[in-house]
Amino acid sequence: MSKRFFTVFTLLLLVFGFSTMLRGNEWANYYFPDKLDSFWVYKDQNKNELTRYAVEEEEIDGEMYRAFNYEPQLEDWANFDYLIQPYHYLVGEDWVTFLINKEYENALKERHEKELEVANADLDEQRQELPPEISVDLSGTVEVDVQDYFYFLPTPATFNEEWTAMKVQIDITSKVKVESNNPAVQVVSGSETESKTSIIMTETGVVVGTETVETEAGTFEECLKIEFHLETKRKIDDVPKEAKQQLSIVTTVWLAPKVGIVKVTRKNQQAEEVMKAFELTRYEIKSDESEE
Repeated sequence: MSKRFFTVFTLLLLVFGFSTMLRGNEWANYYFPDKLDSFWVYKDQNKNELTRYAVEEEEIDGEMYRAFNYEPQLEDWANFDYLIQPYHYLVGEDWVTFLINKEYENALKERHEKELEVANADLDEQRQELPPEISVDLSGTVEVDVQDYFYFLPTPATFNEEWTAMKVQIDITSKVKVESNNPAVQVVSGSETESKTSIIMTETGVVVGTETVETEAGTFEECLKIEFHLETKRKIDDVPKEAKQQLSIVTTVWLAPKVGIVKVTRKNQQAEEVMKAFELTRYEIKSDESEE
């Protein structure tokens, strides 16, 4: 192979690779406009508003991420929702991905702390029935393994082809300690019991087609309809690995061309109830002309 042929061949590969990346990025940008100062206002099922702003890109670990800010600002990590309120995302050759690891880890740990507070509050009623010399303490620790990215959308996507969007493992250790400060009072159950719970969450995505969506902000045609299926399985101590599924949640997201997310619904399949709903009420997408 001549040097000239090798050079031309290499250039063709580079050009082909770059054009493929452009096609992927252009396709994604069609559904993820990110011009600076663009904004989207959403209203949830309780009439609360959330405004999303496109802001300057940020560099994280050497990678440039597109970024959003929100109003009102998140005050409680337990309320963080990686699908509705991502802060950093990438539009790449193969995927639109949300950077979620730190935020979602904080959210899961905060939720565990709140559940522990509720459990201790419930235990207070039982404590009142015990002799004053006996104390009962409930404590717990949680370890969370969250992948860095939520794989939101392939670029370009193919209808009815499923992908794994996210996997999370949560390991919870709960301890109940019973003590007596009176030697005459025996603690029959022993001084401490411990239980371990493992929760495995797997979320898959699929583009099921296109739809026309009506919202307060208007009617949007040819919206991509994406379904995310979250399956949660729980194993407690010696319960077999094939322990039955505890929870199944489906989140549906509609993406309008040149606008972005216009509607989100989340349903508990077992209870057949809507857990969360967001709808676009108004928006402004900046264009290249508006920046001149």
